[in-house]
Amino acid sequence: MHSGEVPDDPGRRPRPSRRALYVAPVAVLGLVAAVAIAIRVIGSPDGPDSAATSATPLPSVLTAPASTAPTRMAQLEDRPSVGPELGPATRDPRCATRASRTLRILQFNIHAGIDSSGRVDLNRIAAEIESVHPDLVSLNEVDSGTLRSGGLDETAYLAGATGLHGVYGPNLFYDGGLFGNAILSRYPVVQSHNLLLPVALGLEHRGLLTATLRLGGHTVSFSSLHLSDGSDGRASRTAQAETVAQAVGHTSRPTLVAGDLNSVPGDLPERLLRQHLLDSQEQGGAGNGDTVPEPDPRSRFDYVLYNDRLAVVPGSTRVLPSAVSDHRAVFTQLVLRRGC
Repeated sequence: MHSGEVPDDPGRRPRPSRRALYVAPVAVLGLVAAVAIAIRVIGSPDGPDSAATSATPLPSVLTAPASTAPTRMAQLEDRPSVGPELGPATRDPRCATRASRTLRILQFNIHAGIDSSGRVDLNRIAAEIESVHPDLVSLNEVDSGTLRSGGLDETAYLAGATGLHGVYGPNLFYDGGLFGNAILSRYPVVQSHNLLLPVALGLEHRGLLTATLRLGGHTVSFSSLHLSDGSDGRASRTAQAETVAQAVGHTSRPTLVAGDLNSVPGDLPERLLRQHLLDSQEQGGAGNGDTVPEPDPRSRFDYVLYNDRLAVVPGSTRVLPSAVSDHRAVFTQLVLRRGC
């Protein structure tokens, strides 16, 4: 909030008119009401509702240190209907299997960098990211300027600590700041945008943050996704997955979608995305790939998905423990296929 300008020499103050005596109290009451509404929206632990979000637009996608692209609201009426057949994506036979470049991918819900004792430990998060030397990183539950995180711009902090380029996609106002997804990239980001996903009234907004990267002669699309959680978010997760499937399902470029789906394999949101994308755990991992809860994972919520312009390195997909987050991270290696 910007303070008003103070005149250099106030001089004698003119006597207010009779009309001003009535208008001023009304204006003050209006200002108090506006401040109360703003505090309610920003401080709500459950996130804003749709009306509050439309009244207070989110900022553009933020890069570290610059901003490049707008946030766009998904339209519910444009959602595709769920088809009866939900088979997995298949490889394009036109693409050669010999690799042209290997990409090291990490998916990590960082829980705002807050450990089980309530302490912010971004240094440890940065160390866990760097331990696998990733080229592309998808981060969920990333704060910017919130009270609980000490006002930190977590994307900029982690980008600086790892030496990677950073892009932030805010999805809602929370605790005096912003909450959303982030992407870290070893390659310069050519373009980025954040797609706000459909959500039921009263639930937190979620988003699909996408960065377009140029790798030699390839243009690659990399997205960070976070779907609604809990039983109340079941319908929203399905609508969100439909929207994402529509957004990524018809591209001809190499495409990756990494994120926390809050869905186990076989759930409808996962099957909707698998109509267009392959699963790195299924294609290149061992075991169940469970990621939550961190101390003793019993469910798989975190995924690295990709289209048939890429292929997974056999045996490269694995789940990594975290000393900070309530999720384990997922690491995999993918290769760009020649001719795609």
